[in-house]
Amino acid sequence: MADFNVNKSLDPKLRRLAQSMNNPTRLRKDRERGFITADASASDTAPERHSKRVLVQVDGNQPPAAFSDLNWHQLTGALYSVSVPVTRLDALAKDPHVKFVESGRRMTPALDTSIPAAMVDVVHVPPHSPRPGVRAIAGLHGTDVVVGVIDIGFDFTADDFVGLDGSTRIAFLWDQSLTPQAGESAPAGYDYGVEYKKTDIDAARAAANPFLSVRHKPDERAHGTHVTGIAAGNGKSFDSFFAADTYIGVADDATLILVQPGIEGSANTLADSAHVVDAVDYIFRRAAELDKPCVINLSLGQNGGSHDGESIVERAIDRLLDQTGRAVIVAAGNEHIWHTHGSGVLTTAAPMTTLNWRVGSAPEGFAAVDAVADGTLNEMEIWYSSRDAFSVRVIDPTGRATSPVTPDNSTTFSLGGDEVYVDSERFTALNGDARIYIEVSSETTIQSGTWTVEISAVNLHSGRFDAWIERDQRDPSNGYANQSSFEGGSFDPSMTLGTPATGRRTIAVANYDHRLIEVSRSSGRGPTRDNREKPECSAPGTAILSTSALARNNGNVVLARTPMTGTSMAAPHVTGVVALLFERALKLPDPVLLSAEQVRKLIAAATSPAPGITGYDPAWGFGLLNADAAVKLL
Repeated sequence: MADFNVNKSLDPKLRRLAQSMNNPTRLRKDRERGFITADASASDTAPERHSKRVLVQVDGNQPPAAFSDLNWHQLTGALYSVSVPVTRLDALAKDPHVKFVESGRRMTPALDTSIPAAMVDVVHVPPHSPRPGVRAIAGLHGTDVVVGVIDIGFDFTADDFVGLDGSTRIAFLWDQSLTPQAGESAPAGYDYGVEYKKTDIDAARAAANPFLSVRHKPDERAHGTHVTGIAAGNGKSFDSFFAADTYIGVADDATLILVQPGIEGSANTLADSAHVVDAVDYIFRRAAELDKPCVINLSLGQNGGSHDGESIVERAIDRLLDQTGRAVIVAAGNEHIWHTHGSGVLTTAAPMTTLNWRVGSAPEGFAAVDAVADGTLNEMEIWYSSRDAFSVRVIDPTGRATSPVTPDNSTTFSLGGDEVYVDSERFTALNGDARIYIEVSSETTIQSGTWTVEISAVNLHSGRFDAWIERDQRDPSNGYANQSSFEGGSFDPSMTLGTPATGRRTIAVANYDHRLIEVSRSSGRGPTRDNREKPECSAPGTAILSTSALARNNGNVVLARTPMTGTSMAAPHVTGVVALLFERALKLPDPVLLSAEQVRKLIAAATSPAPGITGYDPAWGFGLLNADAAVKLL
């Protein structure tokens, strides 16, 4: 086994990368999976031309001098984002001025009747005039407030995002995935992507092919367009099936700042968490330039991390929320049905237990399919109190097993044609807890069946552990069999919230069906691993009709509205309501910029009771979103 005491400042995913950077096959697979990115001239055998965007916590407020040649971006205080050549990751982590380096991780996506269900229509009163282009001026509509959305697929031409003067309400759009061409540039202070301003967007909307002008064409059911329509659409997109001024979003007069996040390589994923933190920072900076309060919607997440708010992603967002007039709303995730959380307790009477890890077939509860070849990466993190010390052994479906891996060791095993990487650390730098990271991969496909993770006590005090399987590429064509899961009693239905929904100052939102008043089966459950009460509330998120991308008024090729379901649709309802609260706070006799914690507590305190629930519930949070009650409390 390889001792890594000198390398404890490095995230285990990056430790594995640093150890295997001279393996051309591994480097190629990492690039294909989107874990790293490569220069155009890079080859399989040129690790120095491959890089990874990471989040770094430094000792002090300055990047280490030895790495001053890199393009560091300061997020807040001692937290930075930076792209690092993979050949320099190990040296960066060993620098005495670096506390921790966290890998960017894959993040995935997690009105006409939902608006009244959330009591938004009462806050909008007097209602909109039915006459095109004319709207009642009283009520709350998000005026002079910024709604930021970080998502994939924005139709910036949609009439839902146009103001009464005919110009776009989108003040800025940053596409992190693009490389600047002639006349284009990255935003000031950042070294990648392309920024478009209001004038650029209006010019593109007037062009015969607007998406060539901005190089940003979404598909018809674009996630970002739908989410933005819920949070801030004005109902002006219409066709013969969906009338104008009917499907109106929550903060329908808000100023919009949109970010399409970047990913490493070309992986089939929504975003990379390092890029998402950059996006949060960018939106708040641009909102400050506009001198407006700002609420950001994150309808995305991941399963990795300690689920206690201590990842650098969650810390960075929390620090960015130190300033008043800011809030971040996060979808609770749709992981509950995917059986991706497991737990157990070791005791003196039973000092060993196992987790059953199902690979190559869909989680229990889905339609049964024959085992399929899984060529994806399968990852698990196990977290426990550092008062304990556990060893771990991984056993494949045929009974071949790794050697036991004890704390503060990292090694790679070969089981048949599969590669098993195990990284065990007793006192992690971020929260001091113990973590075991397991990665199973193959040059071809991983063995299907039940893998066994055997956990044994070396030192025993608390005995409790929690484990999460990372979200995978979920392909309905094979019955979602690429998503590995916990099997049988290994699955624990609590703590299925994604991250960053487990952050301390963010507002996590569950999904309920407002027609049946039932919480969604898929909606992530609380509490957090450190037993905080999240999600804060539930909002309508089932079969929500919102803006379709590429729809044109009076056209029938693409309908103006499309239904979507998930916590991704629930979160923007809350995002819009927070924009209304910010607007109302500015209209008080003594205007005030609300803090993130005030907004979080207002939303929770103003909820309506869920059916048969008193107080907090892990599925519902504190109850149903109620915009009218929140405004009255304010």
